[in-house]
Amino acid sequence: DWLFTTPLLLLDLCLLAEADRTTIYTLIGIDLFMVGTGVAGALARSGQTIRVVWWAISTGALLVLLYFLFETLSEQASRLSGERAALFARLRNLTIGLWLCYPVIWILGTEGGTGLFGLGVETALFAVLDLSAKIGFG
Repeated sequence: DWLFTTPLLLLDLCLLAEADRTTIYTLIGIDLFMVGTGVAGALARSGQTIRVVWWAISTGALLVLLYFLFETLSEQASRLSGERAALFARLRNLTIGLWLCYPVIWILGTEGGTGLFGLGVETALFAVLDLSAKIGFG
């Protein structure tokens, strides 16, 4: 569902920030690349090393995306005032904070290979993150 929900969350942020089309397309493009490489890592069955390589590529894309959120989109949102500016900052910070948790949970869980916690805990943590990101954003 991330192929649909994460671009929509980003689009909402962009519209709130009154972002230009280039910024919108850039953020959504990076997001789709991030999700796609994350899926490749989750589905890879040719060994743990390749899964971690895909995780690193996806996490790198996430960091680029978050940079754009924090710098480029925030710069465009700087024209906002009052409640709208405060709402943008709150939603941007919520998105950044929660989205940073995803790669950490994956690499620490059984899917990422370190096995610090089992698949059940990993799945539950992802569910809590998904609910927090989507309901908290709404």
